[in-house]
Amino acid sequence: MIQRILPIARKEAIQIRRDPRSLFLAIGLPIILIILFGFAITYDIRHVPIGVIDLDRSSLSRDLISRISASEYFYLRFNSREYAGVEKTLKEGRVTIIIVVPRDFSRNAARGAGPTLQLLVDGMNNNSALIAMGYLNQLVEKFSTDMLAGTFARLGVSFAGGMPGAELRTRIWYNPELTSSNFIVPGLIAVIMMIMSATLTSLTVSREWETGTMEQMIAGPVRAHEVVIGKLIPYFGLGLAQVVLIVIVSRVIFHVPFRGNLLCLFTVSSIFLLCGLGIGVFISIIARSQQLSYTVATLTTILPSYLLSGFISPISSMPRLIRLVTYVVPARYFLTTLRGIYLKGYGFGQVWPQIISLTVFFAVIFTACVKAFRVRLD
Repeated sequence: MIQRILPIARKEAIQIRRDPRSLFLAIGLPIILIILFGFAITYDIRHVPIGVIDLDRSSLSRDLISRISASEYFYLRFNSREYAGVEKTLKEGRVTIIIVVPRDFSRNAARGAGPTLQLLVDGMNNNSALIAMGYLNQLVEKFSTDMLAGTFARLGVSFAGGMPGAELRTRIWYNPELTSSNFIVPGLIAVIMMIMSATLTSLTVSREWETGTMEQMIAGPVRAHEVVIGKLIPYFGLGLAQVVLIVIVSRVIFHVPFRGNLLCLFTVSSIFLLCGLGIGVFISIIARSQQLSYTVATLTTILPSYLLSGFISPISSMPRLIRLVTYVVPARYFLTTLRGIYLKGYGFGQVWPQIISLTVFFAVIFTACVKAFRVRLD
């Protein structure tokens, strides 16, 4: 069997080497994509445009506004004394939040009556608005604490950083800086690897049909599973090279910590690669046109890997029917494993359920490839 598989693999490797586009697609494009999307996709909110309507115009209100505008999370686009044009400003998207300081702000603070602020928020992008409101709430709470400390100091009463009571002390594990790239980049690796592996092999068998070399290949004593294995071998080697390069880029450019087992990473990556390559070969077998194969492979890998793997939103937040569909998406298992290996230091003891799931998926897709190829030959 080996004597029949190796010539097929060697022939496929020669075709890859002679086609610069395939080499760029396999090696260069994944690096470009992970760098591009790694910088473009972020959950970190910085420099949110805000406006202020200061009706109080006191030293206390100016102190609050200066603290907010000095934060890296916000930049002050305007500071007005009247409401005129507020709706137009929000509608045009010039600001995300408008802070309204009422006329009695400082007077209520001096009386201890609990001064209030009004926030006018552009909720079109609800995620950005919620994060920005959280940042602003923290700033206002710190301002209130300092204001209360000043009031106690003027009265000659000791104030040790807050009123007596419960104190919440937070310790963040695994991603202490809450850097979004540490969460996004491992997910991007799963999405990009699935897309690249499937699109690479989606042209293999269909190219043989179009060029007429398939008849020459099957004229010999070669079996269907041997053709499929021979087609997979060279692309599997390219896929492992992709893994190495992407891991290096994630560490050198994005500084994503790697706390897990390197052998575990390459083991799971190898099985996931076989799943993606198997999908591409299956599509290539059932669609004899290269153009059709590439289109189908792109659509069937980008959308499920991007939307149904947990990369964009948690699977637990999806409707029940969609959650059931995610069980047949290989990127779901690989993405969970990658984030665990990178950030939580997972080893084989934690990822064996994902390994089993991916192995079962590859066994199914490989069987489907062999059966589909036999049908085509008949």
